[in-house]
Amino acid sequence: MHDSARTRSLNISTKLGMLVFSVILGLVLIAVAMLISEQKILRTERENAVRQTVEVAHGIVNRYHDLSSKGLITEAEAKQQAMQAVKTLHYNGSEYFWINDMHPRMVMHPNSPALDGTDLTENRDPNGVRLFVEFVNLVKARGAGLVAYAWPKPGSDKPVPKISYVKGFAQWQWVIGSGVYVETVEAMILARSANVAIGSVVLIVILLGIGLLIARSVARPITHAVRIAETIAGGGLMSHIPVDTDNESGKLMQALKSMNESLAQIVGNMRGSTGAIATASRQMAADNLDLSSRTEEQASSLEQTAASMEQLTATVKQNSENARQASDLAMSASNVAAKGGSVVSQVVETMDSINGSSRQIADIIGVIDGIAF
Repeated sequence: MHDSARTRSLNISTKLGMLVFSVILGLVLIAVAMLISEQKILRTERENAVRQTVEVAHGIVNRYHDLSSKGLITEAEAKQQAMQAVKTLHYNGSEYFWINDMHPRMVMHPNSPALDGTDLTENRDPNGVRLFVEFVNLVKARGAGLVAYAWPKPGSDKPVPKISYVKGFAQWQWVIGSGVYVETVEAMILARSANVAIGSVVLIVILLGIGLLIARSVARPITHAVRIAETIAGGGLMSHIPVDTDNESGKLMQALKSMNESLAQIVGNMRGSTGAIATASRQMAADNLDLSSRTEEQASSLEQTAASMEQLTATVKQNSENARQASDLAMSASNVAAKGGSVVSQVVETMDSINGSSRQIADIIGVIDGIAF
């Protein structure tokens, strides 16, 4: 997950470079695999070539054997002529054939005639391999095959690795052999490896050039698009955006151009709307100022009203206290009135009595006056 996030964070040029590097690495691996395969194929080809040449030499010996079998020549003449024919055979310039018997003794060696007739049983290479004994044992076991050992090259006394193919000629108890020096094969492999390496380097250089061109062709429009996007993000909507291709880069630039035009149109519409909003805002500001003034006046009136309410509350409290006192006075007055009513009744009764007495007095006075007159 972390590696995936890290890969996504790389820029396009780096990703394309990684792609080109992967292709080059793949080519190198393929070239190495081809060289290894070429080495195996070349060795197999050389081994097959040696086997075929030995088969040719074997056929020549067999032809002379047939001549002696038919009585055309004696067996000794046939052997002598066969050895001479094989001795003169060469291929690849310096490659040769030899013949030893099953003892083993050297029958014929074209480059080392001193070995002819020599017992080779204890002949060993630097690694201790009794090579001629190995030849005989291989022929006895399978009739023919390959043997690896060390043997000096012509004109040299230093043994070097060699692979030989030997095949038995049972009629005369001969072993016919020829070999190829490993360093010769390695020299051919090295030459072919050099050719492959040169070809690989040329191909890698070509791929690098193509990769750089592709990276530039991909990264440059994207970089340009990023700069245009940054300009648009910064408010620059008047940029000229060229669209000169129909590929993905052209589609990207076309999309940016369309986005720029749409944003410019939106901004233009927003500017018109902004003017109306500004006018409405100024009107709202004036209304807010008027509302604020009236609010201040109402706040002052409310303060006065609050003060009046406080006075009214005090008055109501005072009136309530006065009403309570008036109620108490009314109760007292009621009691006094009740008592006054009783007194008035008594007064009335007294007045009635007084009036009655007055009338009597009047009557008496009248009587008296009457008497007086």
